[in-house]
Amino acid sequence: MKATIASVSDLLFPLQYRGKALALLLLQPQRRLHVREIARLTGTVAGTMNKELDRLQRAGLLEKHRVGNQLQFCANLQHPVYPELSALLRKTIGLADVLTLALTPASERITVAFVFGSVARSSDTAASDVDVIIIGRVDFGEAVNLLYEAQTTLHREINPKIFAVEEWQAKLASKSSFVVDVQSKPKIFLIGTQRDLDQLAEPGQDRPA
Repeated sequence: MKATIASVSDLLFPLQYRGKALALLLLQPQRRLHVREIARLTGTVAGTMNKELDRLQRAGLLEKHRVGNQLQFCANLQHPVYPELSALLRKTIGLADVLTLALTPASERITVAFVFGSVARSSDTAASDVDVIIIGRVDFGEAVNLLYEAQTTLHREINPKIFAVEEWQAKLASKSSFVVDVQSKPKIFLIGTQRDLDQLAEPGQDRPA
């Protein structure tokens, strides 16, 4: 059987936390992120992610900086394997990682983002569009711009659907057929988790965790 890009990524980075952390930080070397933000963007647990980040920092692949009360991590551009490792990650990370990376510049204004439709159901073909829902304080034009390069990387058209938190909550309250259908079908979370999505049904939930 021919190996897929996803299976190659799993083979090279068998620890999910490690691969996700490396993809997030090495492919955005200009960014410094704190542990909870890294965990939120990768859909992982902050405590376990913190241990993995410390291992990567001790190995020299990441740098750690204290900013106020926060510890922030970023790629170590001076590490001798950085150019080769970042190039390898670009070739092996999966669809969800590509989309998450594309959305991270606006992550503080996104409560939840996820893939739905045929891709999430694993019933897509190579010609299928990638349907993405973004809930937060991002408009359609910004979303299109953020995802533009991801379309080239994935060779797939990406169709974002944008909702303000209040709009999503109103559709939940009115039992919108579209929202009810999306809620019941498989999803691939890019930013946030199922718990964050469920919490939007509760009053006052209008910001990323």
